[in-house]
Amino acid sequence: MDGFVNVLKPSGPTASDIVVRLKGIYKQKKIGHLGTLDPGAAGVLPVALGKGTKLFDFLTFKVKKYRAFFTFGKTTDTLDSYGKVTEKAPFSVDDNKIREATRQFIGKIKQVPPAYSALSINGRRAYDLARKGVELNIPSREVEVFAFDLVRQVSCDTWCFDITCGGGTYIRSLATDLAKALNTVGYMSCLIRLSSGEFDISDAKTIEEISLDPLGCLLDLQYPLKKLERLDVPKNMYKQLQNGVKISDFRDFDDTMSKIDYQKIYCDGEFFGVGKFVDGKLEIKYRLNG
Repeated sequence: MDGFVNVLKPSGPTASDIVVRLKGIYKQKKIGHLGTLDPGAAGVLPVALGKGTKLFDFLTFKVKKYRAFFTFGKTTDTLDSYGKVTEKAPFSVDDNKIREATRQFIGKIKQVPPAYSALSINGRRAYDLARKGVELNIPSREVEVFAFDLVRQVSCDTWCFDITCGGGTYIRSLATDLAKALNTVGYMSCLIRLSSGEFDISDAKTIEEISLDPLGCLLDLQYPLKKLERLDVPKNMYKQLQNGVKISDFRDFDDTMSKIDYQKIYCDGEFFGVGKFVDGKLEIKYRLNG
């Protein structure tokens, strides 16, 4: 059974808990989620089955969109509402100050991942080390934020934002960094993932819905690839593709195709997978046939 399931994750279970549930529903061993979502967070959690897992590296760092709630004036050790309050500070902010402060986080920025995260440090999860009181020195890394929009003020100390960002961005770190820019402290009090690549919350299914109609909720292998250009390789190159040979003879091809990044590769009507041109040769990077 190959494809994807667009899960509407509730707050509470971990992303791994959801995968375990789906293993039982689909009776499938080869299965995994495409980018973790914290236990307290809800929303879109794409899960790959069978050959879909071959696209893990391709899909994990796609653009994601979140509805996030930031609370100012105090922070916690986990940087979310599930942690212990570690610091309080006065704050005086309004919508205009917040909008002005968010501008400095648009584009490519440096951020330090939270200590309580699934980040791997010397083969161990950061949150396991943090829970044991190990002091972590996590280096900053570059992430990209495409949009950081203030939606509304929710209460006297909490504001709601819509954030569009690249994969690997920690919204909890964004909350604390924004608070710092506003001369206070803060944490992420709630998070909903609205989309992850082509997977949108409008089409997401709950575990209960999936259990009632597993096949009806299974999306095909090409679902997350809908925006990729299609490249049809001549039939006489079928064996070369099948044997994993990089193809260099493209006299019959439109030259513009070689300038496109990743493409869906077909030959004789068969979908082979996702490939790209490397040094003038077509190479299938993610083989999905056979």
